Amino acid sequence: MIGGDESGPIGGDASGQPVDPRTQDPGSSISDDASDAGHAAPVAAATTARRRRWGTILKVAFGIAVFGFGIYFFASRWDEISLQLSRADWRWLAAAAVFAGIGLSASAFTLRSLLEMTSRHRLAPAAAARLFFVSQLGKYLPGSVWPVVVVTQMGRKHGIDGDASATAGVLALFLSLVTGGALGIVVTLAGSVGSGAGGLWWLLLLLPVVIVMAMPKVVFRGVNFGLKILRRKPIEFDGGSRNHYFAAIGFQVFSWLMLGLQCWALCVSLGADPATSLVGAIGGFALAFTAGTVFVPAPAGAGVREAVLGVALSSTLADSSSFNHASVLAVVLLSRAVLAVLDFAFAGASMLVYRQSISRRGIDRIDALP
Repeated sequence: MIGGDESGPIGGDASGQPVDPRTQDPGSSISDDASDAGHAAPVAAATTARRRRWGTILKVAFGIAVFGFGIYFFASRWDEISLQLSRADWRWLAAAAVFAGIGLSASAFTLRSLLEMTSRHRLAPAAAARLFFVSQLGKYLPGSVWPVVVVTQMGRKHGIDGDASATAGVLALFLSLVTGGALGIVVTLAGSVGSGAGGLWWLLLLLPVVIVMAMPKVVFRGVNFGLKILRRKPIEFDGGSRNHYFAAIGFQVFSWLMLGLQCWALCVSLGADPATSLVGAIGGFALAFTAGTVFVPAPAGAGVREAVLGVALSSTLADSSSFNHASVLAVVLLSRAVLAVLDFAFAGASMLVYRQSISRRGIDRIDALP
């Protein structure tokens, strides 16, 4: 036995003498606990400070990288861009910018609907706009995953679980690819009747596959299967989830139509016939943007998007006397420039509006609507 027999006092003091717990000062154990807590608090505070410091470093690095790629994009193409701007009709250029702005805004509603579906968390418009437009700057870095990474990190700041934010970001990318591919195939082939692009009708065989992949049951089961593999908690989908999902699809299709009209307005600004260029511009842009997203290594699909859009426009507008190969290249370049300008402008505007919103309300952040 150590410290006495079973019936005697147990424990001991600093001198090794046994101490009866019945006579021991009860405050001593409390002071020990308080001492441990006192040591733990600085450690926790240091850990939190270190995480915040690294978070700040990563944010700054992300911002520098994004703006660096953006500056490089404009600087490397400025001579060509300025030349094409001098040829274009400014009224149609303004229309293109309006169509593009509406299309990008519709995509923000796509992400907002998906976030509400995966997290039951309805972001206020200012918060949703900031989250979407800032995350979209990630596409100017090599790799198509950066917008999803940014959505996940920013979602946490609005009280949204990381798994829910990541799932919504991946689904937004998935719906963009599926709807863009389907719309591009149908519209491009419909507009290619009687033209040299008729040999592409085999692409219609992909539509049933795309439709099945986009069905709610398939998507929901696929999401939870992926979360199970990652050992994450599954997401509970219900009837309301289907409503949010179909709303997201609707917003994304509308976004593609508006972005296609942006491409069409640019074609008309450089001399294309408004009637004959409409279908080819909408379908070609959807296919081109989708192809650029699939090609992960290229920042914002650089090169790939231009190549596919050039082929699509050349096929559908080959018979136009006032719109030649040089005009196709001009549209491709101007479309890239218009969207890049709006991406950065909307990101900055959304951050400004968000800051004004929280300042006006006297709070630190905006989470969800009641």
